[in-house]
Amino acid sequence: MLQIDGIQPKLEGHVCESLICQQYWYNGKLDDEVDVLFIKADGRCYQLYFENGVVFWRTQQEVPQPFEYKQGDKFTYPFVDLGEKYQLNNRLITGLIVEPLPQGAKVHMQFENGGDLVLYHQENRTEIRRITG
Repeated sequence: MLQIDGIQPKLEGHVCESLICQQYWYNGKLDDEVDVLFIKADGRCYQLYFENGVVFWRTQQEVPQPFEYKQGDKFTYPFVDLGEKYQLNNRLITGLIVEPLPQGAKVHMQFENGGDLVLYHQENRTEIRRITG
């Protein structure tokens, strides 16, 4: 059963201004490919993340700055600009589908001209399974 905490935004028909992925690394190894996804569309910023199979949506004022870490920290949270990397910025979002998976969820964002971002969350890990621009 799909569980959503927060209000899923209606992103279809809005222009993607930025798409930033915050990763989680521990001891120099990628532990969670998508710790948080920040989506900015038509001046609004949304935060998408998962925890124990639950999909969380939050609204924010702006995309936050990358986490500053100190030398010797075992964990880092680097940002990856997916919008720039895959030319998804300034493109119309044409679909947002959230589906249940066994012990998790799948989020599929569709963009004009065939762009896709598909996230899978299972066993408390989130990864990008497909992205095209």
